[in-house]
Amino acid sequence: MPPPDLRDVDLRSLLRELDRRFAGDGPAVDLSGVSSRALTAALLRRMVSVHGSNDLVNLPGCGDELPPRLGVLLGNLDLEPRQATDYLRELRADEEGVAILFDRAELGEVEGGRYRLRTRPLREHFDLCDHRFAREPCLPGARGSGFLVARFPQRRRSRWLVTASHCVEPAQLASTVVTFAFDLEAVQDGAVWIPVDEVYELRAELVRCADDDPADWAIFELDRDVLGRTIRPLATEPVAALRPVHIAGHPLGLPRKLAGNAVVRDNAAADHFKANLDAYGGNSGSPIFDSETHAIVGLLVSGQEDLMPSLGCKLDQCMLDQCPGETCTRVALFADSIPYPES
Repeated sequence: MPPPDLRDVDLRSLLRELDRRFAGDGPAVDLSGVSSRALTAALLRRMVSVHGSNDLVNLPGCGDELPPRLGVLLGNLDLEPRQATDYLRELRADEEGVAILFDRAELGEVEGGRYRLRTRPLREHFDLCDHRFAREPCLPGARGSGFLVARFPQRRRSRWLVTASHCVEPAQLASTVVTFAFDLEAVQDGAVWIPVDEVYELRAELVRCADDDPADWAIFELDRDVLGRTIRPLATEPVAALRPVHIAGHPLGLPRKLAGNAVVRDNAAADHFKANLDAYGGNSGSPIFDSETHAIVGLLVSGQEDLMPSLGCKLDQCMLDQCPGETCTRVALFADSIPYPES
C-alpha cells in the first residue's frame, strides 16, 4: 500500500511533530507512514509561514543545492532536496504576480532611475509583540494587495489586476500606483528602491462588484502590460473543504510575504469560503492559492481583528490559536469578467 498523501494525514499533528523534532523537545512520533513528499510540503509550508519565500528560504542560483537552514532541517528528516527545491520554485512563482497598491505620494524622489519609497520601520508604526519584522520597512498608507489575471496565463503578460473593491475607491484611481517589485530584494540599508519601470498606474476600472455586495472584488486595467511574470490560473472548480491553502501579499504594508500552514475551514457559502490564514490589514486583495495545484482559488476580502493589546504591545491573535477564518471571495465570481487579449 502506498504511503498516505498529505490530505490523508492530520496536518496539525504533523506540523507539531516537525516542531518537536527541530526543537529536540518531547518524544518522537513515528512518521514512517507519511510520504516523503507530504513531509516536505508540510515542512515548507511551516517554514514560509508569514515570510516571503525569499526572506527565509531564498533559492540558490543553480542545481538542487538548498539554502543552509533549510538543508539542515531537511537533513534531519532524510528528505530529498530536489522535492524541496521544486516546491520552493513553485512558491516563488506564486509570488511573481502579486503587487502592492499605494498612494503616489509615497513614491518619493527618483535617484538613478529608481524611486526611493517613503517607508518607515514597522516597529515605528505598529507596536507588535512579535519582533520578527520590526526592522523591516513598511508603507503605512498601503491600500492593499492585488494580483495579475489573464485569459491565457501561460503567455506571461497581462494588464489586468484584481483586488478587493474596498482597496481602491473610484476617487482614488488617479492617485494609486502599483508595483510587483516590493520584496526584500528591493531593500538596501533599510531603504526601499523600486525601478521606475516597475511602477504601474491604474488606467481604468474595468468592473467591480455592486457596492452592497460582500464579495468585494474589482478588476482594474494597468497603464501597460506587465511582462515576464508568472500568472497563476484561476481554479475552475470550487476549492474543497480542508484543502491546504496559502496567501501571498503585503500584510501591514511590508515587503511581500507568503503565509501557509492553512486549510479551508468553512466551505458552506456559494460566494466565499473561510480559511485560517495568517493575514493582516494590507492583505486585502491578496490571492489565495491551492497549496498543491498552485491555482488561485480565492481573493482575501475581510477577517477578524488582527491584533489585540497584551502587556504593553500588540499580539497577533493567531499566535493564541484564535483564527476562526478569513473570508475569501471565490474566483468564479469574477473569472468571466477578465477580458480576452487583443489580437
